[in-house]
Amino acid sequence: MNLYELVKIASSEEKAEEFLRSRGILKTFERCPFCKSGSIGKVRRNFYKCYGCRREWSIRRGSILEGIKIPLSKFILAIKLFTLEVPVNKAYKELGISYNTAHKIYQRMW
Repeated sequence: MNLYELVKIASSEEKAEEFLRSRGILKTFERCPFCKSGSIGKVRRNFYKCYGCRREWSIRRGSILEGIKIPLSKFILAIKLFTLEVPVNKAYKELGISYNTAHKIYQRMW
């Protein structure tokens, strides 16, 4: 993927989410991961809710993004920087995230 296409994808969170779903990084939930009920719905921006067991979960559940609280667009840019072999100690400054978060992303990718 060239840089121009990457900038278009990373320009909005919706496009970034769609891209990560198409690549299989984010899951599409059709059933509740807790009780396997089919009655689920989106309740907030990035959360689903099961109307059977009443539990909520994030769109990041079960992916390498679980527990990492950065925008999806920054995650895509982090992947690109790491594929270009930019070291973690420079990537975190470029992305404006903490060193520990950048290191966690790097560890989960490789």
